Amino acid sequence: MVTSKRILRWLAGPQLILFGSFLMVPEVEAAHLAGIDVSHYQGGINWSSVQSAGTTFAITKATEGTGYTDPYVNQNIAGMKQVGIIPGAYHFARPGLDPVAQANYFTSVVYNANGGSFSGLLQLVLDLETTDGQTPAYVFSWTQAFVARVLAITGRPCIIYTGFYFWRDNVGNPNNNLNCPLWLAAYVTEAQTTALTPQAWSGVGWAFWQYTSSGAVPGVSGNVDRDYFRNAGSYPNINNLRIP
Repeated sequence: MVTSKRILRWLAGPQLILFGSFLMVPEVEAAHLAGIDVSHYQGGINWSSVQSAGTTFAITKATEGTGYTDPYVNQNIAGMKQVGIIPGAYHFARPGLDPVAQANYFTSVVYNANGGSFSGLLQLVLDLETTDGQTPAYVFSWTQAFVARVLAITGRPCIIYTGFYFWRDNVGNPNNNLNCPLWLAAYVTEAQTTALTPQAWSGVGWAFWQYTSSGAVPGVSGNVDRDYFRNAGSYPNINNLRIP
């Protein structure tokens, strides 16, 4: 996910407005459910405080490539479940490495972190924000192979985290969403997310929306990515995106 160490390739339009030291959260529909996404950058998290602040779901980094496991993935998933936050996990894609090997690695780590099951988790997330120098055609075929492998293992397609410009410019078949729900990265107002939704999802819109990387939530030290689940339209119930 976006951190201060990543290039924000998909951000466009006005950013969230800062007044003094206060972050102005964009105006959104009341139906949306609030969430966060985290990794080792946040360190240890007080999940009880996060839940008390109104957080419905949270997604933790699990893996990257074929050999990196986030050191907090087990702790984060356990903490979410303990306080009733809907848990999820993401894999940071490395298209320069084999997609099936990455999918196998990702699902194995998450399966173990969730106590030997995928049940109750959100559909697993593919964080697609770098090409590793690969061509758009290759990135699409890589994504297709990764998604197919996760589907075969979990019974559910991935959720794809990406942004408008990355998907348009770096994925070789930008009109094919592979039947994956979209987690849109766009630090703009909700009204502007329609224009920044990749063409592949123009008919259904985003399921999740990451609207800032500079959020503040009780229980989390420092900045944290904040998100919404649509909870309406094509995605009326977050439980429909959980693995049974």
